[in-house]
Amino acid sequence: MSIMRNNKKSLILAAALQVVENEGANHLTLDAVAKKAGFSKGGVLYHFSTKTELLKGMVNYLIETNDLKLLKRKTGEKLITAIVQQENQMTTQERRASFALVAAASEDEELLEPARKYYSQLFREVTRNSASSEEAMLLLLAIEGMRWLNILDLSPLSKDETKNIRRLLKRRAAEN
Repeated sequence: MSIMRNNKKSLILAAALQVVENEGANHLTLDAVAKKAGFSKGGVLYHFSTKTELLKGMVNYLIETNDLKLLKRKTGEKLITAIVQQENQMTTQERRASFALVAAASEDEELLEPARKYYSQLFREVTRNSASSEEAMLLLLAIEGMRWLNILDLSPLSKDETKNIRRLLKRRAAEN
């Protein structure tokens, strides 16, 4: 079942994202999430038996949220174009949660498995849906590189430079 379709799970995951955003990843505990969600700890444990399960749920939640945004944008255009258009639509909460999940994954690599599957599928779909698979891969790698530099707050680009690069990526995606 999709995480988005299970209302209680969605509420718990939204609360977990808020804990990470407001207090930092090191404060993500089942108790803190239960308090933020307005559930008992037992209620959280019913849906996520361990913190690792909660983190996996957060990864899947972020992936599903991203997919829903892509579906809304895709309407008739190529997938790579939709991805380029969506790139700067990440919320502060999603950025911080992504950063926290990368940090958590450094301790438990298994947390990255849903993301690995997602990226494998995304690359397959983008290349299948484009005139030039190599150009599509290059564009996707550039977009993802910019996104992760942004998530990690490492980008050396100014806002104007970023805007110009995005404009170039959009143009190249439209041509592909």
